[in-house]
Amino acid sequence: MVDMNNRGTEVVIDENEIDKISNLPMDILDKIFKDMSFLELVKTCVLSQKWVHFWAMHPILVLDGEFFRKISGSIKLTKDGFSGLIDNIVFRHVGSIVKFSLDLSTIYYNNNRDLGHWLIWVTSKCVKELTLKNHKHKHYILPFCVFDCPTLTYLDVTNFIVKLPSSKTLFPNLLELTLKSIKFRPAKANYVLNAPFLTSLTLISCNGVHLLTIFAPRIKFLTINDSHDICANFFVNFSNVRELLFREESYYEEGRFITWSDLLSLCPNLTRLVLNNSCIQHLGAEYFPKRFDQSIPYHLEHITLCVTFLDLNQVYDILALIRRSPNLRSLEIDVFNTLREINIGEVIHYLEDPKCIDQQFEKLEFVELRKFEGTHFELMFLKKILGYSPSLSRIIVEPSDDIDVAEILDLYEELMMFLKASPRVKVVVAPHG
Repeated sequence: MVDMNNRGTEVVIDENEIDKISNLPMDILDKIFKDMSFLELVKTCVLSQKWVHFWAMHPILVLDGEFFRKISGSIKLTKDGFSGLIDNIVFRHVGSIVKFSLDLSTIYYNNNRDLGHWLIWVTSKCVKELTLKNHKHKHYILPFCVFDCPTLTYLDVTNFIVKLPSSKTLFPNLLELTLKSIKFRPAKANYVLNAPFLTSLTLISCNGVHLLTIFAPRIKFLTINDSHDICANFFVNFSNVRELLFREESYYEEGRFITWSDLLSLCPNLTRLVLNNSCIQHLGAEYFPKRFDQSIPYHLEHITLCVTFLDLNQVYDILALIRRSPNLRSLEIDVFNTLREINIGEVIHYLEDPKCIDQQFEKLEFVELRKFEGTHFELMFLKKILGYSPSLSRIIVEPSDDIDVAEILDLYEELMMFLKASPRVKVVVAPHG
């Protein structure tokens, strides 16, 4: 047999020559092709008659923006042809589907019924990982078949309307759930979303979360970004959460947001806590003595906060939180001095008081202060940390862009003069990057 290579030269091919790749077992071929994009896989299948149907058996279908851009250019697909293309891919697939990803953002699509048909077929194929993206202005309704898929362990959905069904248990075996720009439309207020095996939950820019009561006793990782109306009741069933990342920018009426005492009592097993400045302001909306239970030590090991050092309440809170966390190993702070300088005297008076800190931070090993502005109370705070942390190995200070080189050198010299409880601590002062 004579063929042409890619340089236009005739090449003699022995038809009896063994095709080592084509004769590999299917599980080996799966491993070879699993990291290829779906478009590359389709192109590869035309190279051999033995591979011509392989794309239809591959367990990973990723129909993302890159796939649609390339396929529409290569086959001159019209805007009305995308639904037909997805039909051919989904309904011609044989075997199980381990992972299915569909991005509707870059294609012409205007039929929620088609989406329902595709997902009914996919969820019947023992799918484990499902990703649905839709960055258009229009919200589509998430089909009900997703909620009770028994094989689903990972779900990532962007920009959909979620009308929760009346089933008592949703996501029966789901482990990880990420919801972005979701509008919840439950049939009734205080709707109970029961996900018994869920270990990780992420809510980003979601609307209507306050209408839900989430029962997920195994959750260990909880992330909430800008999902308004989160209040204390939301955390009632999250006693096993280990890591909480909570960022909220919206304004809350007084008493609507969760307080420090509620958060730390409802989530007593936290080991990592990340909060932005708005959250800290809302959390501190209660009388000082009530904020932190003096009789209960917290299990926090890693704390990341955005702190306004001009606010006495926040300075008090951060030091109280450190004192009540005997296992604390890592502390990261982003300086956020946006308030008017109205409490400077109170802050300095508090930090100068010997009773401000009455114990050693025995296990604290790493401290980082970012966007440092060089104010007196920031330096006093660092002085306290250096003087009461016998296990500290590294402290990093990242100055803000407004501090020049000379000020950075002066800052370093001043920090080096502070009394240090740890003989091995290394002080690093360096701009970002």
